[in-house]
Amino acid sequence: MKARSGQLIFTIIAIALAGLFIGLTIKATNFEELKTAAKEANYFWLVVSMVLSIVSYWFRAARWKLLLDPIGYPIKTQSGFWAISFAYFMNLTIPRSGEIARATSLYKMEKVPADKSLGIIVLERVIDVLFLGLFFLLTFIFNSETLFSFFSMGKGFPLEKFGILIGILLLLGIIFFIFFNKIKNLKIYQSGINFLNGIWVGFKSILKLKKRTLFIAYSFGIWLCYFLMTYLVVFAFPETRDFGLGEGFFLIVSGALGMILPAVGGLGYPYVMSMAFAAIYLSKGQTAEEGKAVGNYFGLILYFAQIISILIFGFLSIYFVGKIRNSAVNEESAQQQL
Repeated sequence: MKARSGQLIFTIIAIALAGLFIGLTIKATNFEELKTAAKEANYFWLVVSMVLSIVSYWFRAARWKLLLDPIGYPIKTQSGFWAISFAYFMNLTIPRSGEIARATSLYKMEKVPADKSLGIIVLERVIDVLFLGLFFLLTFIFNSETLFSFFSMGKGFPLEKFGILIGILLLLGIIFFIFFNKIKNLKIYQSGINFLNGIWVGFKSILKLKKRTLFIAYSFGIWLCYFLMTYLVVFAFPETRDFGLGEGFFLIVSGALGMILPAVGGLGYPYVMSMAFAAIYLSKGQTAEEGKAVGNYFGLILYFAQIISILIFGFLSIYFVGKIRNSAVNEESAQQQL
């Protein structure tokens, strides 16, 4: 009952955030400019972006297979591909529901226990955070002015706030140790322990990997796709064609932050991208309003392009997950009869 209540609360918050971001985006969008931009856009680059997003699914599926093999669950890459496609599809309804859908759909096709799949998925999230940190570092090196503009939007961030933040963290740490015996019996604490155990299972699978070079290559392939599927779209619009790699690094960091926000359907993405463009324009000596105007239609058009690819492969995944499952069941029945 408590788990269902927690999920309901999370869903309400996600829907509320989605509504908030829709309202903010609509309020800031000039629909005449959006219409003009849509007419003038070079859709070749948007199609390339959509294709790259699907290629990233394959890289992620191939890496997932590498991580499951050492713990005794060899799977077909195509099964992982369709499980991942279904996961992204489900994320359009309830944020983060995709992880559960991914694990359960793989179980249907390959009989991999969901807890083992989830352990690997948790590890993948840790790896994703590391790569996001890498792009954050690249942004800091090549485009620090834009990064500072994004976080402060020209208003600065007083050092006193860092002191307050550190004080709060220390206070929370003291409270944790004082009430540890009571806290460890809470469900949230147990969930955290299970989360860490999942990471440990995943790390053990990495230690047993025989193809570590391939694992690294797949990991870089995933994030190269993420980078290119965002950066290449700048060539679709006249106002952004002069953006360099520095702006590209910044856009992938901003876009990732937009997708992390727990809003249904990733609807925080267009708004965050408008803020990102405001920061880019400020760093170039232009106004934030000019940047937001460009960022609004850039974010919306890129967002809808990716949603289309997610929907197409999401619906296909429903068919293929069922087909692969039925084939596995029929094969198992035939073996039993023999």
